[in-house]
Amino acid sequence: MNQIWLRIFMVMIGGSFAKYIFLNPFAWVGIDLAVLGISYLILRRYPFVDLRSSMAFLGGLTAVSILTDLGIISGLIGNILIVGLLAWMMFGGKGSNGSNNRPSNRHKWHK
Repeated sequence: MNQIWLRIFMVMIGGSFAKYIFLNPFAWVGIDLAVLGISYLILRRYPFVDLRSSMAFLGGLTAVSILTDLGIISGLIGNILIVGLLAWMMFGGKGSNGSNNRPSNRHKWHK
């Protein structure tokens, strides 16, 4: 699992280096969307990864990055949103009814 996220972080770092090459903010949006697409292709290869929650997290990061790149929100607000997104994924990323969508253990030997 750590190897997968290391690959995704390397793609993100490569995307941020690519942003320094181009001066157009709309090219930055394309780079952000390309990073999201490549991350999806990496995550899709591994069946044991929760693709839905991982892509929700990466989609949120991409959305905040695009809003910051276009100047719609400031960098400070973008950082606050990213910290909030991290907190949501670590502490509150459950379903709408409060369940984790995991089956309940029917027998105690399934623990």
